[in-house]
Amino acid sequence: MIDADSDVEAVRTWLKEYRNRPRTLDSYRKEAERFLLWASIKRGKNLSDVNRDDVLEYREFLRNPDVSWCGPTRPRSHPDWKPFAKWSPHKHGLSESSCLQAQVILANLFRYLVEAGYLRHNPFALKRGRSPDARAIHDERLLEKETIDFLFNWLETLPAETEREKRHAERALWIISLYYYTAARLREIPAARMADIRLIRGNWWFRVTGKGDKEGLVPVPAALLAALQRYRNFLGLTPLPSPAEATPLVCSVYGEMAAISADSLYKIIKAIMKSAADDARACGHSQIAGNLEHATTHWLRHSSASHQLEAGLPLLTVSQNLRHSQIETTRRYLHTEDDDRHQATVNWSKPGKRSPG
Repeated sequence: MIDADSDVEAVRTWLKEYRNRPRTLDSYRKEAERFLLWASIKRGKNLSDVNRDDVLEYREFLRNPDVSWCGPTRPRSHPDWKPFAKWSPHKHGLSESSCLQAQVILANLFRYLVEAGYLRHNPFALKRGRSPDARAIHDERLLEKETIDFLFNWLETLPAETEREKRHAERALWIISLYYYTAARLREIPAARMADIRLIRGNWWFRVTGKGDKEGLVPVPAALLAALQRYRNFLGLTPLPSPAEATPLVCSVYGEMAAISADSLYKIIKAIMKSAADDARACGHSQIAGNLEHATTHWLRHSSASHQLEAGLPLLTVSQNLRHSQIETTRRYLHTEDDDRHQATVNWSKPGKRSPG
């Protein structure tokens, strides 16, 4: 069903299906290219030869790729481009969530090529046991409420003696506020503009363009509106955005109101969390430090969902705020039954001895 005489041509046809969704296209192209390179160079195989053993080996390779495949983030056209980013001398490869995402994308590719008649089988379709998607929220990474409180208090104490320090401090507070209070995904913020925070029927909303370029509206709580006004005041803007304002929602500290990339935002947030963790540990808060040092934007999203439910917001409201397609996805953040179960069990005593209280 497709005109393709090679794997590269077949993949290009698949990618054309997403040409009207640029962010999805970039993500899918990256994962397809990585796999084509790995299959050709490491396994000496075409797509038609790939089997389940190759899929399992590739999963391990994603977690720990050869050092020669890793390097600083570069444009694809740069002569020093590498398939994997190298964040530090001792850290490279993908996180578990990124590995899972890569597997999902490649399963999509193989399914498409099988349905098109280009391939005969999809080795990514085979699974053992339950899907990783079915894991409970206990396996997710959450920042405890105590950790969030420490983080926001710490952000208020960042050094701001020089103009450079102040630029970084104000932006850091705004970035963490934005991701926590909107529960946005990493790539939903870089392309957003100030005009995306808008007044509708007397209420402030954040218009988000999410997965599949679907638009959603997220309520702007008072704490986030105050943080927005503070950040805009620092930038020399009016307290609240105008309906057509094109200023990036998060601006570079260099240049005139320039936007920053998702990769840069990820690194900034990791640096914020690492610095906060170091200071927490220095103050004797080892539990908080351990919670912070691995945190990412997705941790802020999970934490926001959990804390909204703990604050008593209805499940449907939180599901809509996170823009989940199924309410069961949001239900994983409900900890009430687990807390009750723990309380009942912790007071359990051995036979013959009365429980306290």
